[in-house]
Amino acid sequence: MKSILKYTICASIIFSYSHSAQAQEISNEEKLQTTIKVPQLLGNLELMYVESVDKKELEKDLIKGMHNGMNPYSVYQDAKTVASIYPNHVDQYQSLGITFKFSGDSLEIMQLIKGGGAEKAGLLAGDKIYQLDGKPFKNEYYYCEIANRLIGEANSKVEVAYGRNGELKTATVVRTDMPEYSLVLLGDNKRKGSIDEYTKALPYFDAFYPDSITNGIITEYGIRYMLDQLDPHSSYISLEDLHDMESPLKGSFSGVGVRFQIDKDTIVIAEAIPGGPSEKVGIMAGDKIVYIDEELVAGIGMKNSGVRSRLLGDKGTKVKVQVYRRGSLDLLDFTIVRDKIPIHSLDSYYMAAPKVGYIKLNNFSATTVDEARTAINSLKRDGMEDLIVDLQGNGGGYLMTAVNLCDELLGDDKLVVYTEGRSYPKKMYGTRRPGLMEKGRVVILVNESSASASEIVSGAIQDWDRGLIIGRRTFSKGLVQKPVSLPDGTTVRITTSRYYTPSGRCIQKPYDKGTAEYRKEKYDRYSSGESFHKDSIKVDESDIHYTLVKKRKVYGSGGIIPDVFVPLDTTGSSTYFSKLIRSGVFNRFSLNYVNDNRTSLQKKYSTFENYKKNFNPEKVVKDLIKMGEAEDVPFDKENYEKAEKTILIRLKANIAQNLFEQSKFYEIINELNDELQVALKVLDEGKEFDILK
Repeated sequence: MKSILKYTICASIIFSYSHSAQAQEISNEEKLQTTIKVPQLLGNLELMYVESVDKKELEKDLIKGMHNGMNPYSVYQDAKTVASIYPNHVDQYQSLGITFKFSGDSLEIMQLIKGGGAEKAGLLAGDKIYQLDGKPFKNEYYYCEIANRLIGEANSKVEVAYGRNGELKTATVVRTDMPEYSLVLLGDNKRKGSIDEYTKALPYFDAFYPDSITNGIITEYGIRYMLDQLDPHSSYISLEDLHDMESPLKGSFSGVGVRFQIDKDTIVIAEAIPGGPSEKVGIMAGDKIVYIDEELVAGIGMKNSGVRSRLLGDKGTKVKVQVYRRGSLDLLDFTIVRDKIPIHSLDSYYMAAPKVGYIKLNNFSATTVDEARTAINSLKRDGMEDLIVDLQGNGGGYLMTAVNLCDELLGDDKLVVYTEGRSYPKKMYGTRRPGLMEKGRVVILVNESSASASEIVSGAIQDWDRGLIIGRRTFSKGLVQKPVSLPDGTTVRITTSRYYTPSGRCIQKPYDKGTAEYRKEKYDRYSSGESFHKDSIKVDESDIHYTLVKKRKVYGSGGIIPDVFVPLDTTGSSTYFSKLIRSGVFNRFSLNYVNDNRTSLQKKYSTFENYKKNFNPEKVVKDLIKMGEAEDVPFDKENYEKAEKTILIRLKANIAQNLFEQSKFYEIINELNDELQVALKVLDEGKEFDILK
């Protein structure tokens, strides 16, 4: 987790302490790796970061982040142990003398330290503090931010507004000196006596961090926080996370090649990926895995991560599974040789209307362009003249993949994007060869979750007046990260440059209010009205640019503003529908329905076209409702009727996904895709394209 938000912080100001002798022993190798990688990382940031950085301030943030990782969190520790680490330490400041949990808008007192100011003022465990000196908790997301408000000069006073049993009370708390405890400042920018050097702070954490956590892990907390203070996109990737994050972009991973769901503690195969190792040995959709390498995995509460860790592995290694198959009395034994399994970035493609092709991309990976070329060629054979590229919800990926995709849509020798950073000179990326879709009309679908590489493609198409952007304003990410390996094998992605669309605009939105507020901005568009009204989009009139052919006005600093706005439609949803989805009832019912009726369904609907035209979900929705009632999702007639169309189409799409293949889900669910429906209408009527003529 990159950040520790206030909704999950459980902080302690005075909690437990442990003596140095009790702290976990840390291997010399780990200490060496940790102490080497921190200076290397600081040096890389000083050299490579997109803006000038102060290494001393970086180091302070590193230490603050390490302190945020204390669990339980503490500023007070045993005075004798502190003296053994820092013989010259003198307490210059004090706090309230509480442990607390920080949730939303209040601090819930968990414990009071005997003799502390809070105890003397009459506060009790369970009280919730809402304000300090008249100021509520609005912008605090990290423990160190809370600590700064609680710490003050010894014997100073703070007015506390708190709640007890539903009654609002106030108290004056004196920050009382407690001789048995010491308060060590760590990375504090405002107060004297703070420990601001990593090597001097490490002994503190080695002494007081819980025994189950190592030197390296507490440092990882610090690195994440430090990077978070720079920008929202510089990030640290641990060894555990490295594989999961890289596989989707590389386009493959090594495993057994199945898509599965967990239904009531049972691993059910939803699909054996065509051509994959599981299909080759005879694993079938509907099979239920009981044993993996002789380990019982059914009925024990196995999670998705547990299944993946057992089935993933190096290419060429073997895994033995025993499965239950309907109609077989005995478990079936299979030995699967792991192999490379492709991860497709193209979710679906099909003819959405006569002469109109549709492709949906979920990211920009190493295989995206090849997948897109295959799709475009196939659609052309089916009579495609115009193309819709759906980038809604596409968070990006490789920059060069975005450039190469644009090469299929734009004419030769066209600038697609350029990058520039403090330590990196301007670098231009453009089209180089004839593309598959240089003629015909192009539409790009976007929304508030279309980011990064999606915005590069959208910006280039818009700036060259090549096609229409339809949907809602994109996320607004205009920063470029470079991965750097650290000595222990972990990776840090450092923001080194900004990217600019062909017209010269950087679409990066401001992030000076912190990462939490930055990410929240996307959701604030709902309350501001922007999600529903184009007139509510705020533009930066000081950052105006013009498209390169028709000289249309476009803006920087706030994502890609669509040419045709499509408001967010909330009418097709309801609380009942949401409960069916969140509880997993929808997916489990669809999978079980297909598994129980696969033979008859395949006989009746031998082709997807037949299924799409003739399957009536109204005949099975009553069974879905019954399953929901059996799993604590009671039927709600009013809210069912609000979302009836959505429920029926989603049910039909889910069943199609399990009966045929995953891509068929979109060909049905897209009936609810308002952006696509608007695009089809725009292409049919044609008048919206007049601005490009």
